[in-house]
This record gives sequence, C-alpha cells and structure tokens, in this order.
Amino acid sequence: MFHHGLVRLMLIAVVLCCTATKVIPAQTTDARQPLVIGGTEGIDGTNCETTKSDFDSIASATRSGLIIIIARRGRGERSSTIVARRLQNIRGYLMATRGVQEHDIVTAQGEPTNGLGQVEVYISGNLFVKFLMKTNRDFFKNCAA
Repeated sequence: MFHHGLVRLMLIAVVLCCTATKVIPAQTTDARQPLVIGGTEGIDGTNCETTKSDFDSIASATRSGLIIIIARRGRGERSSTIVARRLQNIRGYLMATRGVQEHDIVTAQGEPTNGLGQVEVYISGNLFVKFLMKTNRDFFKNCAA
C-alpha cells in the first residue's frame, strides 16, 4: 500500500511536468547539421536508388519556398560541363518526379573546390545537404532516372 504523501508528491510532479510542457515555448532555432553524402570517395553514379531517395528527401523537406542548388567543380575537373550535368540531374529529377515547380529551383555554378566536387542544396536559406562527387562523375550512371 502506498503512503498517502508519496502519491500526492507523484501527482504534483506529473501536474508540474504536464504544465511545464504547455507553458514553455518550443525552440525555434534549427540546430540541424546538414547531411554530407558521398564520404571520402564521392558519389560515383552507380547507387541510383539511394541517390533518388536523397533527392526525395530534398523535395519532402521543401514544403514551400526556394531550393537553391550550387554545384562546384572538384580537383581535376576542368570542364564546367560536368557541373551543368550535375545541376540538371538534380533539377530534372525534382521537377519531373517530385513535381517541384521550375520557379522554386535556382541553380548556380560556384567556385571550384580543392577536393571532391560538391553540390550544395539550400532550403529556406539553410544548407540542407552537401553531395560530394567523385571526379568527373554524375549523380546517375546507366540508371533509369
């Protein structure tokens, strides 16, 4: 049998916890770190389903607003054509498969990096995901996009 004082103390604790969660406003600061995909070797275009899933997460995270995609050549990549293809891979997928409107996507070529090529995706002004790309490779190689 419970001691009457202990039961009362437990009830007070429950009431305080429940009340505190209703009174304290939720944190509005998004401390989420961006995803970095590709590891030390970079995306080589052969993992089609995983890449499509990553692109789907971009579309899902974008309720409304602008998606900014910046692609950068990596070390050993001389032509800007590879950067344009990477931008088209992600832009085309988001528009054709996920129904993102053309006016909601802005793409740009950024300054080259000293390491792997990069494709950075910003949602609502925040870096959401960074893809690291193997030298001279696209997102998709011999895949049905």
